[in-house]
Amino acid sequence: MMIHLPVSINHSNATQIQKEGLLQLKKSDDILVDASQLQDFDSSVLAILMAWKRISPELHIVGGPEKLETLARVYGLEELFDFKKVLED
Repeated sequence: MMIHLPVSINHSNATQIQKEGLLQLKKSDDILVDASQLQDFDSSVLAILMAWKRISPELHIVGGPEKLETLARVYGLEELFDFKKVLED
């Protein structure tokens, strides 16, 4: 199953995005998060990903911008997330 992140995530839409993702996570154990469209975001995206990771420890993030990985590193969270540049077979 794949969850597609939108172009923009910030404090005004984070709660809704998190809720929608949690509903999808209840349907499958193996989840990919497609972050390839993500361009404009703040640390709210990390809160979303951490909430999803608690529900689905096997969560993988694919195609995220370098800024997302940098933000995770700044917050000391890079070890929690499995960032992949491309989807592996």
